[in-house]
Amino acid sequence: MIEAPPSRDSTPEEVAYHEAGHAVVGHGLGLDLVDVDVLGDNEGGHGHTNFRRPDWYRPGVSLDERHRRFAEVVVITFLAGTVAETRHASFRNPNASGFDLEAVAREWLRLLDSPDEEALMQRAEALVDANWPAIERLAKALMNARRLPGPEALAAAS
Repeated sequence: MIEAPPSRDSTPEEVAYHEAGHAVVGHGLGLDLVDVDVLGDNEGGHGHTNFRRPDWYRPGVSLDERHRRFAEVVVITFLAGTVAETRHASFRNPNASGFDLEAVAREWLRLLDSPDEEALMQRAEALVDANWPAIERLAKALMNARRLPGPEALAAAS
């Protein structure tokens, strides 16, 4: 796969696929989708996918198996956005994945004892492939609506 030049920003359509990848894969892994958008912010973001944190999850608590599984799901969900955008654009854009990969490394991978990052990436790739039609439907809906509440996003992906 060819890498984009470092200064290239994602197109609005690529952002829609990126966010759709997060939303569809995260929902499929059991996360509760709050909303998804392709709206820029003042921090350099071009889109956002928000999930509700489970009531039982407590950051900083030593990881039992339930917390570990949740952390892995979050990592895979972060990676799925980059995978979906890469699949749609036919190249990996480091500008598009910078925040997600930094956030994954900083906040979630450190929670896992000796994470197998390659295995987590492979799971994200497999889930994006398996859910590609739903990701395409949601990306197209996001291009039109620009922001969708969770239930509407999931209906658009169906």
